[in-house]
Amino acid sequence: MPALYDTSIPLFPSRLAKDRRAGHYSCLAGGLPALPIIAAPAPGKTPTLTAAEITAVEAALGKKGIYVQAQATHSTPLPRNDLKVTIKGEPVPISFGFGGWVAIKHTLDGKSAMLMSDTVLLQEEVNPLISAALANGLEIGAVHNHFFCEEPRIFYMHIHGMGSPAELAQKFAATLKNSKLLPAN
Repeated sequence: MPALYDTSIPLFPSRLAKDRRAGHYSCLAGGLPALPIIAAPAPGKTPTLTAAEITAVEAALGKKGIYVQAQATHSTPLPRNDLKVTIKGEPVPISFGFGGWVAIKHTLDGKSAMLMSDTVLLQEEVNPLISAALANGLEIGAVHNHFFCEEPRIFYMHIHGMGSPAELAQKFAATLKNSKLLPAN
C-alpha cells in the first residue's frame, strides 16, 4: 500500500522508526501509528451544468445565481439582510461575514451532483433547520460560529447532499421554505 505522506521525512523523528522492508514508519514507545496511503484519483474536469439545469436550480431557489465556468459551479448568495448585527455594541455590516450561500456542481463522473451550503442562522433557527434538512434528505456537515460577543447570537450550518441539480435545489428550497433564508421569502 503506498504511503499517505512522504515517508522520507519522519513526522515525529524521536518516536518513529522506518521499517526499511515495508517502506513506512511505525510506532515506537507508544507514538501514533503510521497512516496507510490511499491513492487519490487522477485529476479530472468536472462536467459543466447545462443551461436547463441552471434554469431548474434558479427556479427552485427563486433567485438568479452565479455560474462560474472555470469551476463548473453554480452558487446563490443567501445574505441575511434582515439582521442587524453588533459586536460589542458596534454595528457590523452583513457583508462582514453574515451572508450565506448554496452551491451545486456535478461530480467528476457527471452521474450526479453535489450541493454544499453555509447558512447564517439565529440561535432559534438552528434546530428547525436541522429537522427540515434531514426531513428533505439533506445532511448537516457542521454547526459552528465565527464570532464572539455578537448580538444577536449567530450560527453557521453546513448543509450538503447528493442527487441531480434540480432535485438538490428542490430539496434545499423545501428545507428553507419556513425560514427567512429562502430568497422567495
